[in-house]
Amino acid sequence: MKIGLVVYSGTGHTWRVAERLKEVLSTAGHSVALERLASVEPVSAIEAEGPSPVSGYEALVFGAPVHGGLPAPPMAQYLEHIDSLEGKRVACLVTGLFPPGLGRNQALAQMEAVCESKGATLCGSGSVGWLSLRRKRQIASTVESLAALF
Repeated sequence: MKIGLVVYSGTGHTWRVAERLKEVLSTAGHSVALERLASVEPVSAIEAEGPSPVSGYEALVFGAPVHGGLPAPPMAQYLEHIDSLEGKRVACLVTGLFPPGLGRNQALAQMEAVCESKGATLCGSGSVGWLSLRRKRQIASTVESLAALF
């Protein structure tokens, strides 16, 4: 399966989780492209730069950190500008500092709602709490759960 991992990562945390997911999916025999969304300062003028069109993928994973209970602005803008996700299997990934009920669940819900509104078939999601004492286990569990979706 051709899978696109489209990720925004301001500090590198979300990117590290996505790199691990790419490794696991590739080992399972999938063709995986990891694409990074970049931001342009100032924050009010954030734009997505250079991701390839989603039409080339059978499945997608969108990943972003949580900013104030929402997906980071570059990811939110990217998702809003996608014309269609019709026929695509989609999963969402978020990372954040706080427990799931303090932003991560809300960010995932927003990403999922936008993807569904564009015709995606949602197949799952995952989140990692960066301040958790069990972060390494959370990353491994989240990566395995997301990889199993495809």
